[in-house]
Amino acid sequence: MFLIPTGTDRDDGRRPFFVPLIVAACVAVFVISLQGDGEARWKFVDKYGVAYVGFEWWQLFTHQFLHGGWFHLIGNMFFLAAFGIVLESRLGHLGFLAFYLLGGALAGAAQVGIGHLIDPAHDMVPCVGASGAISALMGAVFALHPRANIRGIAIPQFVRAQTSVQWMVGFAVALDIARTIVDRSGHGGSGIATLAHLGGLGSGFAIGVLLLATGILKRNDFDALYLFKQWRRRRELRSAASMVGARVAATAAAVETPAQRTLRTTIAAAHRERDYTLAAQLYAELLAQLPSATLPAEIQLDVANEFARTGRHAQAAAAYGRFVERFRTHPAADDVRLLLAAIQVRRLGDARGAMTTLAAFDGRDLDDARAQLVKSLRDECEASTRGARA
Repeated sequence: MFLIPTGTDRDDGRRPFFVPLIVAACVAVFVISLQGDGEARWKFVDKYGVAYVGFEWWQLFTHQFLHGGWFHLIGNMFFLAAFGIVLESRLGHLGFLAFYLLGGALAGAAQVGIGHLIDPAHDMVPCVGASGAISALMGAVFALHPRANIRGIAIPQFVRAQTSVQWMVGFAVALDIARTIVDRSGHGGSGIATLAHLGGLGSGFAIGVLLLATGILKRNDFDALYLFKQWRRRRELRSAASMVGARVAATAAAVETPAQRTLRTTIAAAHRERDYTLAAQLYAELLAQLPSATLPAEIQLDVANEFARTGRHAQAAAAYGRFVERFRTHPAADDVRLLLAAIQVRRLGDARGAMTTLAAFDGRDLDDARAQLVKSLRDECEASTRGARA
């Protein structure tokens, strides 16, 4: 399956300014390049494309607006729109334009410079196309939004589909490395400027990380630096787990491996640092190995809240369920049961499960707020059940 990208799930609805202008410029330059006979076209490409032989600094920018054919042009414009819109919103109009041109220039420099070192026989072949600049956009999106999903049209099915930016970048890097090896070894002739793609991806990612690290762009809990910080902290916590004196008690009569006990200790250490995101990630790993695992009350509740906050409703329901099962007399137990019932009926569509959870309130005296919420949730469960029967 091939995906023609149309956007990302990080688009915020802002209208881009330079993205459509760049698309129009690329189309206009391509139409101009078609004028005249074959020799005239070649001279046009040779003059404005970038190559090691006859290199001019301004060619690093002009080559970005040239294309070798309609398919080359249309394909690049789809990718430009998909990645450009989200970046122009994040970088601002002028910031995006500067980034686009700089990324394309660095990609062109990588193509002619590294290409000369690897295979001087291609020094006279001009590099054309927006692919390098677009690869830089892709690298920047990977740095700023590494958990983003790319939306598009699946070919040949012609249906809507999406894939993660991580998968798309990984696939693009692997494909371009393979093409470079085959082309430069003399066993292939793809005609694709793979070094420009790789140079664009690398420079785009590096610039994106630099913008985050210097504070020019506002950080968030989903960028590449945050994920790297989480990975490094996770390694540090795990390596220091054997030095932590307090051990998290194992569930009931469950028999745990040393690795699982270390995982519990690491969860406790992350919780002490109030890193609830990491604690939730590690608890999910523990559950994959030990489905009945329950943590101490406060840790269990904070981890369940983190699942709910990040929209992982099934995991939140499971964590809340384990809390009320094990800590039935905890002061927060009633509120947790209400949270659990609300998630079950409103997020998971599990009216029967919600009714079972609410049954714990039967025959009990509740304050007005809780009694009203219990009644409201039961009404929702009954309405859901009637709708299913209808």
